[in-house]
Amino acid sequence: TVHLSVSPVSVVSFSFPSFICIGLLHCQAHEKKIGHRRVDASGETTYKKTTSSALQGSIQLGIGYTVGNLSSKPERDVLMQDFYVVESIFFPSEGSNLTPAHHYPDFRFKTYAPVAFRYFRELFGIRPDDYLYSICNEPLIELTNPGASGSIFYVTRDDEFIIKTVQHKEAEFLQKLLPGYYMNLNQNPRTLLPKFFGLYCVQCGGKNIRVVVMNNILPCSVRMHLKFDLKGSTYKRRASKKEREKSKPTFKDLDFLNDVPEGLTLDQDTYGALVKTLQRDCLVRKEERGVG
Repeated sequence: TVHLSVSPVSVVSFSFPSFICIGLLHCQAHEKKIGHRRVDASGETTYKKTTSSALQGSIQLGIGYTVGNLSSKPERDVLMQDFYVVESIFFPSEGSNLTPAHHYPDFRFKTYAPVAFRYFRELFGIRPDDYLYSICNEPLIELTNPGASGSIFYVTRDDEFIIKTVQHKEAEFLQKLLPGYYMNLNQNPRTLLPKFFGLYCVQCGGKNIRVVVMNNILPCSVRMHLKFDLKGSTYKRRASKKEREKSKPTFKDLDFLNDVPEGLTLDQDTYGALVKTLQRDCLVRKEERGVG
């Protein structure tokens, strides 16, 4: 066996934006106003002045249209220009010859790199019908304790997908990452980078609300014994007293070093595969940052 030790000098550090995370770290948010997210006295959530219910409905209508429309087109190889394509469709509330009538405010729905994301979904074994059924068949569940990012999180009823609002810079980051992400998936199918299934934008009331669809790697069916939020740093990386008092606390780097001093024990093959995967994933980030 091989010990995979975690120490202040040997930790592999990732610095992805907040939307690229391992699972969802649930924390109690007492604020009624965080970033663009608002919760009024009645408990209704709005994001950029669009109600959560209207946003949910717009996302489901938009994804239903764009994925269904793409399914009618023949599959082909992904080209470089596919990463920069943005498709747009207008959804008037009274409906049109392309879109159904709905009871939400008029909105425009944009789909980023539809052909590229279709390829990603296929690579991850997600069929178009399953994707549509999970997201569009039943109302989404809004997480009431999304954390301090000011984003809105939705989870599909079958616990398969997470949909999160992202800032403009985060969406730009993902778009810029796509070519390298594509190459990495082809060369490194065991990648530990998050799985992205779609990037969309709802334009409503003069505002752009961008959302990303990701895999939910911590579904409710998975029992959590211990939970660590590891950043690869030891500066102020210890769970607070308040956090420790929770029934299911989230520990941090210094807690891991203290509670698991011998690291994690892995067999030789697993250790080798893990290190190789991490090295390849780091190369994607280095290339995106232009680091030699």
